Amino acid sequence: MTLDNRLVAKGSREPRAGLAQQGKVHVGLATHHAAPLAAAGWAAADTTSLQANVTTLEGAVGTQAQAYDHADHTSSAESHALDEAKDFVRKLRNALPRSLRETPGTGLTLDSFRVGDTLGRSTPKISKYLAEIRPGVVTLDPALAKHFGGQMASIELDAVKSALDHADTAQELARANAPGETLALYGVMGQVLEQIEDLNRSAGIAFAKDPATRAKFNKDILLRARKERPKKKAEAAPPPAAPAAPTP
Repeated sequence: MTLDNRLVAKGSREPRAGLAQQGKVHVGLATHHAAPLAAAGWAAADTTSLQANVTTLEGAVGTQAQAYDHADHTSSAESHALDEAKDFVRKLRNALPRSLRETPGTGLTLDSFRVGDTLGRSTPKISKYLAEIRPGVVTLDPALAKHFGGQMASIELDAVKSALDHADTAQELARANAPGETLALYGVMGQVLEQIEDLNRSAGIAFAKDPATRAKFNKDILLRARKERPKKKAEAAPPPAAPAAPTP
């Protein structure tokens, strides 16, 4: 089987159980709304393909599942780092209007901090964005401090970017060293996620005038699973052999 590296990368960051559950819900939605979706670009064959891929995810046992679960901690670390980086960006955007007013003469505007493309959960895009805005954040540090607990915002930017870059490196190494079974599973996961996104877009066309139905085509289950995964990993971890030394 030839692996699609794009789909492998897309799927490697997702929680398998949450993605499978979201896929099952979408299969049900696609089946129930087959006629209007078909007129909007989502065919019955697409539903059949999604169903088959979801079945593959749910049936991943033995070597496949064990290999995935073994590598999953790197995905969890990256997911947490992404959440922290996106939290920083949201805080910064809320603080910018006042900070810019209070720091005249810098030549900086809100446009100086705009994203040229949607960041989403793309680690490379977010890391690049943080690097690009850092000089502006440093310039505004005195005015931003009140919004960042009295600390320099640039220090928090450096911290979240460093954590994100380290987690991304670990994830890439884990992916490069993963056995074939894991890579194949990642590929299926990436395809399921892409199919869910395609179906959501078709629903946006089919139900443009029916917001209640359109709203059913979301990724809420998957989003919850992404947020819960790091916490569950931490809860499942065995206790340390000895208590850590107190920090001086």
